[in-house]
Amino acid sequence: MKALRYTTILAGTGVALYGVVGLLTAPEVRRPADVTAWLLGGVVLHDAVLAPVVFALCWLAARTTSPRVRRALAAALLVAGATTLVAAPILLHGRVAIR
Repeated sequence: MKALRYTTILAGTGVALYGVVGLLTAPEVRRPADVTAWLLGGVVLHDAVLAPVVFALCWLAARTTSPRVRRALAAALLVAGATTLVAAPILLHGRVAIR
């Protein structure tokens, strides 16, 4: 079991390093420092704002709704969260190229 854990950690580290090298060498990225700040800001926003709000809402939902309603809420929030994550850069920068 330890071998699987270490292999997974090694593979994850390799993928992360590949992503960082790709980000720093991509010609489309003109200012890597801006991308780094955006990524770090996302981590801080998640840990300081989003996670506590989600925990509070889950606590409230667990005490006030039935299991069936909780499942529907979980599905709706999962879709809304993923959509927001994908759309956030476009919404924040307002640059939409419609062709």
